[in-house]
Amino acid sequence: MFDIPLQTDPQESMNLIIVSIVVLYLLGIAVIGVWAARQTESTEDFLVTGKRFGIWAVAFAAFASIMSGFGFIGGPGLFYDGGYGFIWIAIAAPLAFPISWFVLGKKMRLMAEVRDILTIPDAAYARYESETVRLLVAVSVLLGVISYLGVQFLAIAFILETVLGVSEIVALLIGLSVIGIYTVGGGMIAGVYTDLIQGGIMVAGSIAVFFIALNAADGFTQMSQDVAQASPEYAGAFGAFPILLGLSWFFLFVVGNSGQPHMAHKLYMIRDTKLLKWGAPIAALSYFAASLMMLALGIGMRAFVETGRFDALENPDLAAPIFLVEFTPAVLAGIVLAAAVGAVMSTSDAFINIGAANLARDIPESLGYEYDSDTTELRAHRLANVLIIVGSVLLVYYLEILVGLLGVVGWGLFAAALVPLLGVGLNWSGATKEGAIAAAAVALIGNLGLAIAVTFYDYSLSTGAAVEALTLIVATIVLIVVSLLTNGNARDEIADDIKSVIDA
Repeated sequence: MFDIPLQTDPQESMNLIIVSIVVLYLLGIAVIGVWAARQTESTEDFLVTGKRFGIWAVAFAAFASIMSGFGFIGGPGLFYDGGYGFIWIAIAAPLAFPISWFVLGKKMRLMAEVRDILTIPDAAYARYESETVRLLVAVSVLLGVISYLGVQFLAIAFILETVLGVSEIVALLIGLSVIGIYTVGGGMIAGVYTDLIQGGIMVAGSIAVFFIALNAADGFTQMSQDVAQASPEYAGAFGAFPILLGLSWFFLFVVGNSGQPHMAHKLYMIRDTKLLKWGAPIAALSYFAASLMMLALGIGMRAFVETGRFDALENPDLAAPIFLVEFTPAVLAGIVLAAAVGAVMSTSDAFINIGAANLARDIPESLGYEYDSDTTELRAHRLANVLIIVGSVLLVYYLEILVGLLGVVGWGLFAAALVPLLGVGLNWSGATKEGAIAAAAVALIGNLGLAIAVTFYDYSLSTGAAVEALTLIVATIVLIVVSLLTNGNARDEIADDIKSVIDA
């Protein structure tokens, strides 16, 4: 597939080391899954780990879930494909953590104290006392989960295909087998424990790989000059992307982080709310380190291609795994790739369980169905996990799209649905049930319509801005305007326990 002049016999032995580390890591994750399954005795354990974790585990879980396949594979791929324009997302994510933890951190955890809340739609229902709101949020999150899971599965396929030398289908099946073992069995417990380990590995590995990449490309200045001389459009502040696309990405990822269920859901799990203040800086600095690695890998590979050291990649998403295999010391490359696989799988675990909760719990409850026992509900969640995996695999199979771009679509689906209802609603007592219903409907219909138009009809805004950012803005405006028009005695109608959360 690639014409790589550096391929030698020592390289083959290096690849063997990488393969061995990755395979051992996969086996370790599977063992954790089996162990976690034995620790999972209730639906609460399965969905929010029994609220048992400290701040390092929760912060690393939040960082790893946001980083995931979108950041590790999609980020370098978009840097390679569009130059420095992707930096508007890479620099946005670290800034987004303090904002989202300030907006949602304490309030989400307190919601879980005052009400029996296990999912994001549970929180929406508790805030607005509306089954319609719960249903609209659950459907929006479910669609976003299936879209975003496609990112994770593509990332798994890219990494294992490159490292193991197998076909994309075989690589995907290997990844899905391990994901299935610890997701269906262990739920969130398995995900958080693996996040704690691989979060630390990813931070240390990202810093090391950043400097190795700079050294391989003869420094940041030389790397940038190589790109600028061959393709000046890649070297500007917005790269090959339209200016408004970069700015709207920045807005979408700074503000939209507060609407990401895989991040917000982690806030239920911390055992002590006093520890929350340390979570944002830990997660933000961790993602900053990973952002440096994304930049160096993506721009470094572009520089190698422009200077003739590499043939052009057939797929930009291969930038990270190919660079690690070819230029990074074997042990470090194996550890970083293994941690990346683990991060992708843990993010998949979070999304699968969140989506399964929407499918098995939130949608049925919003329609009036109740389970006869917790055991039956837990069984339904595990069956829903399988259905979510199958649905996401079908999306990957039938829709060819870059990992990074598919990630933006999923991110936008979450942001438009949840930032207005929870980010605004948990900080403004004037938000009404009618405003929430209108905003959730706009987010759902708008995202679906725009996703179909962009994917199948090549629609784009004339300004070049991200359509997902437009939906987020419109949904937020709709919440505020409709709430003001229907305000009346909105604050007086809020239950005392929820009012205490809003005022906290």
